[in-house]
Amino acid sequence: MNRLSDRQLVDLLLANDEDAVEYVFFHRCDGMLEHIVNSFNPSQGKKEELITEFYLYLRDNDWKRLRQFGFRSALDTWLAIVAARYFSAKKASTQTKNKMLDPLLMYEAENKADDYDIFHEMSRVELYEAIDRLKKPRERLALLGELTGKNVEVIAEELGCTVTAVYNLTKKARKAVKKMMKGKDQ
Repeated sequence: MNRLSDRQLVDLLLANDEDAVEYVFFHRCDGMLEHIVNSFNPSQGKKEELITEFYLYLRDNDWKRLRQFGFRSALDTWLAIVAARYFSAKKASTQTKNKMLDPLLMYEAENKADDYDIFHEMSRVELYEAIDRLKKPRERLALLGELTGKNVEVIAEELGCTVTAVYNLTKKARKAVKKMMKGKDQ
């Protein structure tokens, strides 16, 4: 197997040749993949399981991602880049999922005391019910995006607006929620 060209190896992988899969992922690229796995996921699973997960990621949809390999670089180089992106995204996703949807995440740096009075006394149910009652969908989506730990750039892309607009929408949504909750208390 080690005498095959990248094109031949890719053809064998696309044909789901088990020997080629074993050779590429667990022999030829084993050290490189182990280094990438350890860089992004130290002590989060066995190396073999994570490399298998990466293999399954590449194999999805009839090797859709591997079919994008244009032979402009060595197969090992391309696999390293794709693996680094995959495990980086996985790490970021895991960190986002680990952040609890918590009203304590909601505060404006310049107005902490006012936010504390409202948001820290609300239960999650009350908070999400208040957000549900927001009349402007873009404000609601911006605030929910922020609460779930999404990056501002991602929220902006989803809403089709600028990052500055996301900050403004979020600020307006917070004020509207505060106003609703103050009215409810009276």
